[in-house]
Amino acid sequence: MRKTQIRLTFFLVIIVLLSSCEDMAGIIIDVPPPVPGELAPFVITRPVFEIIERPSHFRFAGITFNFLNQAEIIAESITVSFLLFDPKTQESPFFGSNKFEITKRELVFPDENTEIIISLDNFIHIAPTTPYLIDFFYIYEIRYVDGSVWQDKYGKFRVRD
Repeated sequence: MRKTQIRLTFFLVIIVLLSSCEDMAGIIIDVPPPVPGELAPFVITRPVFEIIERPSHFRFAGITFNFLNQAEIIAESITVSFLLFDPKTQESPFFGSNKFEITKRELVFPDENTEIIISLDNFIHIAPTTPYLIDFFYIYEIRYVDGSVWQDKYGKFRVRD
């Protein structure tokens, strides 16, 4: 009986929470920070949204950041996850989702610090005139040349504005 009451209370709280929000934008779900002493195998800089052309990388828009490989193995691909928002409305600038997960294939040797450039040209239909806001940016996955994989599925090592 006690478990049934707890479940019912939980579902009522969820229903009240969802009914009080006009859309899901009012709900913020966050994950706990990393456990003290837990280290990521990299160091990254804050990502920058660029709207200038970078020949051989993108024509209209992209995101750049520096990535220091602290693993003892060569990284062969890096998958990043992030959200984009319109700077004026603070809402999604896209018709679909504003959540992105993009893989960049790039060899990064141990202790190498390299600039990672991610094109957004395939995702935009109008070139932005002002940079979009980047939020909840994190390295989702790193694949190494030896076949091993490091993942942060929930963004514990995220960069937030």
